[in-house]
Amino acid sequence: MSNKKLIIIISSAVVAILGIIVLCFVSLKPIETLSSTVFFETESVAAGSSGTFKNFVVEDYQTVKAGDEIAEIEVEAVNAKCLDKKASERKHEKAVADYENAAIMYKDGVITQEQYDASLEKFKEAQAQSACGTEIKQIEKIYALNDGKVFLGEFNEGDEVHNDSVLAEIGTSAPVVHAYFSPKIAKRIKPEAKAQISIVKYPEKQFTGTVKSLGAPEVMGTLVVISINEDVSDLRIKNGDSVVVKINRK
Repeated sequence: MSNKKLIIIISSAVVAILGIIVLCFVSLKPIETLSSTVFFETESVAAGSSGTFKNFVVEDYQTVKAGDEIAEIEVEAVNAKCLDKKASERKHEKAVADYENAAIMYKDGVITQEQYDASLEKFKEAQAQSACGTEIKQIEKIYALNDGKVFLGEFNEGDEVHNDSVLAEIGTSAPVVHAYFSPKIAKRIKPEAKAQISIVKYPEKQFTGTVKSLGAPEVMGTLVVISINEDVSDLRIKNGDSVVVKINRK
């Protein structure tokens, strides 16, 4: 065999080996996307009435239980404790006189604390009824209907709210990652494939994940749902937070 033929054979073998190495490298390189976000199943907490926002009574990202108070709003309402105007005035005058008399007798030790308190309650009730038919301000408390992590809306004291204004969202599920890939690339992803996850808000932390499902191709691409294997309940993350995902091919 001539040296020329030997060189050609050796060169071809080297090219073939390099091709195999490159192919193996490409096939093992993780599939990466930047179009990924955190996703929670959520339930909305609506104002329920129109009025003005007063304050939140929980912290953003706090874990709450169904029935926990979330916020307070101030609403206008017609005084419900209404009698006719004249009867209400007479009752008020009598309650004032009785209360003043009770205060003196209580000070002198003639009546008990319970008798004084009863007179005070009648006085307060008569005061409320004396405002018959007028608009009054009252505080309405807004409560969580589900357990989960609360994500507060952007409201300041005095902001106008309506009955359908969403004051907060309750994350009712463990967070997952929603990642979109082109349909061509998504075909290479298999359920239960392992993933590397980096939450942009926490660049120093690295997480692992598992592909749970692949959706049908959409305008944005094919949705791949990835669970997060580690406990991230202490992180301040919510829907839409950016994530970097690398999915292993093998």
